[in-house]
Amino acid sequence: MRSVNKVSEPVENLVRAGSLFAEERQRSILEQLRQQGKVTVEELTVAFQVSPPTIRADLSRLEAQGLLRRTHGGAIAVGNTLYEPPYSERAVLRQLEKQAIGAAAAKLVNEGDTVLIDAGTTCHEIALALKGFRRLTVVTNSIACADVLADNDGIETILIGGIVQPRRRATLGALAATFLDQIQCDRAFVAMTGVHSEAGFTVIDFDAALMKRKMLEKSKQAIAVADSSKIGQIAFACVAPLSAAHLLITDFGVSSEARNEIESAGLHVIVGEPAA
Repeated sequence: MRSVNKVSEPVENLVRAGSLFAEERQRSILEQLRQQGKVTVEELTVAFQVSPPTIRADLSRLEAQGLLRRTHGGAIAVGNTLYEPPYSERAVLRQLEKQAIGAAAAKLVNEGDTVLIDAGTTCHEIALALKGFRRLTVVTNSIACADVLADNDGIETILIGGIVQPRRRATLGALAATFLDQIQCDRAFVAMTGVHSEAGFTVIDFDAALMKRKMLEKSKQAIAVADSSKIGQIAFACVAPLSAAHLLITDFGVSSEARNEIESAGLHVIVGEPAA
């Protein structure tokens, strides 16, 4: 009898806890791919205690989303849909592009506004660009953004409570999302991992997706932000269709083809230009 590769401990724990929903099972399949580079139908049927047709259906659905590539008897990884580098690593990547997005975002804000700012290194640049305002209320789940703005006496900073995720320097989870039920803001700046004309806005996990979806809903003007490397990309967890945002801010690196594709799907795009 052929040996079956041992699945990771997180997957084993999920199975012990009971049968998985399809989305949870598919997320775990992608986690296995991230760790191992490939999976087989045989090992997945054992790991999740489901039938081979069920696993094949999971793989087909994930392949249709561009998240893996089917092979005979299994699948191989095609990208990093569930991987996000630590905050410290992301902070030094594409800094000029993120600064351009931050400057463009600040131009949309008026004195006296109530602004909702998401977590992430791009949103950190937005917070830096808002430091000079004299009268603002900023609600954020980003520890880094709150730290930037706390020194300005003219900016009332409200930090959303929740479970702290150190890799993101942010609060996430159901408690953080529930906090948003109590507020309504003039503008929300929400960072996305993927922006695709058909798949819409996507991120790497469901906790982030929940938070970002609520942020889009809790503002008069919902603004998605994503550097140009994320345009046309699809991550694992769906946040919302492009119609959930009023506009997208990206940077000068976006191609005219990519921009036109997003705008043809109905979302206006603002391109942040590099500092003079």
